[in-house]
Amino acid sequence: MRSFIMLIFALATGNVWGQGQVSGYVEDKGSGEKLFGATILIEGTGRGAHTNFYGFFSLNLPDSTATLRVSHVGYKTQTVNVDMAASSKLTVGLQPLDDLDEVVVEENKELSFERQVQLSSINMPARQLKQLPAVGGEIDLIRGIQLMPGVQGGKEGLTGMYVRGGGPDQNLILLDGIPLYNVGHLGGIFSTFNPDVVADVNLMKGGFPARYGGRLSSVLNVKMRNGNRNEMRTEGAVGLVSARISNEGPINKGKGSYIVALRRSYVDMFTRPIARIASGGSHGFGYTFYDFNGKASYDLSPKDKIQVTAYSGHDRGVVNARDTSNIRSSNYFKWGNQLATVRWNRVISDRLFSNTTVGYTNYIFDIATDHSNPEEEHFYHFGYQSGIRDWNLKYDLEYYHSKSHLFRVGAQAIHHKFTPGVNAIRSTDQGVQMDTTFGSQNVNAWELSYYLEDEWTLSDRFSANLGVHFNNYFVEGEQYFSAQPRMTARYQVGPRSSLKAGFAQMQQNVHLLSSTGVGIPTDLWVPATSRTRPQQSWQYTLGYHRMLDKGWEFSVEGYYKNMTNLIAYSDGVNWLEGAADWQDQIEREGEGRARGIEVLLQKKEGRWSGWLGYTLAQSERRFDNIMDGQFFPDRFDRRHDIGFTMAYQVNDKVSFSASWTYGTGEAITLAEGRYQAYTEPPIGLSGGLTGPNRYVEHYEGRNNFRMRSYHRADFGIRFSKDKRWGERTWNLGFYNVYNRANPFYYYWSGGTNFFGVNAGGTMRLRQMALLPILPAFSYEFKLY
Repeated sequence: MRSFIMLIFALATGNVWGQGQVSGYVEDKGSGEKLFGATILIEGTGRGAHTNFYGFFSLNLPDSTATLRVSHVGYKTQTVNVDMAASSKLTVGLQPLDDLDEVVVEENKELSFERQVQLSSINMPARQLKQLPAVGGEIDLIRGIQLMPGVQGGKEGLTGMYVRGGGPDQNLILLDGIPLYNVGHLGGIFSTFNPDVVADVNLMKGGFPARYGGRLSSVLNVKMRNGNRNEMRTEGAVGLVSARISNEGPINKGKGSYIVALRRSYVDMFTRPIARIASGGSHGFGYTFYDFNGKASYDLSPKDKIQVTAYSGHDRGVVNARDTSNIRSSNYFKWGNQLATVRWNRVISDRLFSNTTVGYTNYIFDIATDHSNPEEEHFYHFGYQSGIRDWNLKYDLEYYHSKSHLFRVGAQAIHHKFTPGVNAIRSTDQGVQMDTTFGSQNVNAWELSYYLEDEWTLSDRFSANLGVHFNNYFVEGEQYFSAQPRMTARYQVGPRSSLKAGFAQMQQNVHLLSSTGVGIPTDLWVPATSRTRPQQSWQYTLGYHRMLDKGWEFSVEGYYKNMTNLIAYSDGVNWLEGAADWQDQIEREGEGRARGIEVLLQKKEGRWSGWLGYTLAQSERRFDNIMDGQFFPDRFDRRHDIGFTMAYQVNDKVSFSASWTYGTGEAITLAEGRYQAYTEPPIGLSGGLTGPNRYVEHYEGRNNFRMRSYHRADFGIRFSKDKRWGERTWNLGFYNVYNRANPFYYYWSGGTNFFGVNAGGTMRLRQMALLPILPAFSYEFKLY
């Protein structure tokens, strides 16, 4: 820590270059929303900067006067003349671009993606997100990310994310800088992100800067909108599955803003009456989910800004039953997240920007069953609960030292409380009560980390980001320390093309135990402990990036990633076997490796926009006690993966979008053969059933069979119209347009009866498909 403080002092007292420093913010001119990733270019120099996550920038000028060109995807480029004698502070408001405006490509118009040092990064502004085809009437952020190269979606219809051979736990998903542990609704069909409150999305798949830590495979940074600073607005939508509404407006006009949004499904309105009618009134089934988002921002002074963010989202399902003997039963499951954060941004000087964050996040999964008979004074309850709760304190500094160096330093402390899996039983039988709990014990852990990072521009052709992330993890009297070096470099090989390379070492102190492999809430978050070490990874990336004509971007990247200390359930064990500690039910110290090549062709602006991505990849796992320690395919290993999406603005009232995805089939484990075994008769049966009469399946390997290849097309069309009160839009969508029967799982049929006893006939392998063609609509409105 001493060296960390000394470095900050050295940065603050170092020599700088140039005649002056200009700093400020870039924002949406209409709403006052600060814009992340906007480009500020000094005309005639080829030098420039980008706004940070909070819309702030700082730039060295070669002279006391200069002309700046400010641009952002989806906005009109603006030219600003700067005179240091008048002012060094700027606030630049950009006008949103008309969707029908032509894209004009100018040489050195902006620091385009091939000039940026970061690689393996995907930016998706809110405007582009809302052009994606809607599923069930809902536009989904995660489903759009799944179409990008290097990202896979797991099973049919689910919003899991598997990035470059990693698992769903290896993605650091941040909402305004604070992690969310589960981002799926309705079993993963929808994500927790309400499109009406999302401002920007950034996904990093490799070359991670030193300021990020805690996961192995990706960082998904979701920025929530601050709200409109100038006028009040209300918007919402009503669809087949859910409805949403949001309201935003100014606080002390011009100084602050707020936004609140609520989304709720009404699946239960259909399932409850249908279940009652089908069962003659004896059964009921309800399922619903909701999301609440709230955010307020306020300028305490020209240099100080404060932001408060809150999120709460839960899924809940209930099955009730009552029989003729008055025995009542209730089974329910629920899961969800709660998040809160307070952030204080301070412009200490034209060169020094700070951010202080205090955050809280809580994830729970709860399943229970109740049985009661009031007449006999009998009650029985069984519950199973798991979860994770974090308190987070973080401090970051950005120091714009000179034209050659942008330094970032920071420190973070996190307190984790893990509930890996606790069973509870309560019962009352004729006045005799029992109350007991058993299973894994709660675990408390601390993380202390700090980082050093330098964005170094050596020349117009060569730049690099060098850094190191230090992490101390304390748990059960054990300390795990790691120093994780990070590096990305960019070399400009031509005026519109560059070569990039990166290396990153990462450590992850949490694990996800999965019995299904699809990342649904039955997967359990567990800590690294004194018996189970933190996960580690090393990733190497090399890429070529080129800006083409008419706004098209092209990139190709290759990567290799090695992972250690992975865990998995032992054979025959699942999440409900909670009587024993989870550490007695797992294989540990596993190894993973992934390699691949990704190609992306993308266009972000203009009447036509979209992308085409292709991935050639391999992902493998190895455990000492599985297949004699040999490598086997990961369950979501895909050799070939294609994602295509496009949007076309016909005019200012009509637009349509389409997407298509293809992937090599999922790897699953199937028996190589079967044999007859001597068995005792099943319980309750006798006579003539002993002997070689039961078939037992024989397995040779893990994940040795491929499902059919997966492919699907979606289509959407939007009809918008201005009204006296605002704007209304009909959004029509079609999921799985050509009704492809993609496999959800496989099973054997025929040959044996329910008890596995030979019944004659031929065993056939059959597949179960989940989602056919699904039409959907939503009615959207905006009130001005």
